[in-house]
Amino acid sequence: MTPRTALSPEMTLDALNVEPGDRAGCLALLEGPASPAVEKVLAHLAARLGSADESNPELGTPELPVTEMDWLSAMMRFVPDIRQWHGARGISAEISLATLADFGRNMAINRRVHHRFGMDTYKWLNNVFSGRLYQLGRLQYLIHQPSADIPGVGAGEWILGVHIPEGGDLSPAVVAESLALAAPFFAEHFPEKPVQSANCESWLLDPYLGATIAEDSNIARFAALFTPYGEPRNEPTDAVYFTFRTRNMDNLDALPRTTALQRVVLERIDAGGTWQLGFGFVALPR
Repeated sequence: MTPRTALSPEMTLDALNVEPGDRAGCLALLEGPASPAVEKVLAHLAARLGSADESNPELGTPELPVTEMDWLSAMMRFVPDIRQWHGARGISAEISLATLADFGRNMAINRRVHHRFGMDTYKWLNNVFSGRLYQLGRLQYLIHQPSADIPGVGAGEWILGVHIPEGGDLSPAVVAESLALAAPFFAEHFPEKPVQSANCESWLLDPYLGATIAEDSNIARFAALFTPYGEPRNEPTDAVYFTFRTRNMDNLDALPRTTALQRVVLERIDAGGTWQLGFGFVALPR
């Protein structure tokens, strides 16, 4: 592999926006040379950089197990590579760092959910370190070729998957500002992958939610941007996880019902309903 540009551990953690409570654990992973397992993940990340391959293979073998900590160590060590790749594409340092901040964000969520150091969603970060996902304003955009039929999107065409990182509101102005950035950004930095539309797969697009919450709420307005396609799919824990950051469905009575959204989520389950993943698409502003 190409030798990496030197970057101090503290600078690496700053680039990834790692919170104070996780910095000691991260620094411990960066101490000393990379293990054979970490080198294996680094080789995988290098091979996937710029690739359209979205698969997440199990890299470990009985002879050489690859753990969650090996993945995290490799991703941190890969920061100079992805920063250099962003720069070669003309992507600004501001957008590069905003995108890489998903590492620290997911690590902080992991601590809140599991009360330990680590990241159970580390495979999601493959999208960041492969150069497929970018944060533009409030939203993240994953350039991909959809596997499902989406109206107006031909086979093999590129589309942007819209994702909502934790933090900040979903007011119409903030969402519109982000959507307006998407098409110009990808046209400039990925002209070989032209995009005209975006899709979203989320429990926020569950038809039940749109019919239950206030029409003038930010969530309802966000969902209304997307034209539904396909059939919603049962995902019983998604609404609970993203509202309360737990997938434990055994102690729902102990969860707060302070906000209207919290009440809607829990009352549907109380009534015997199941939350679903909804699918929608929207034409990107040009």
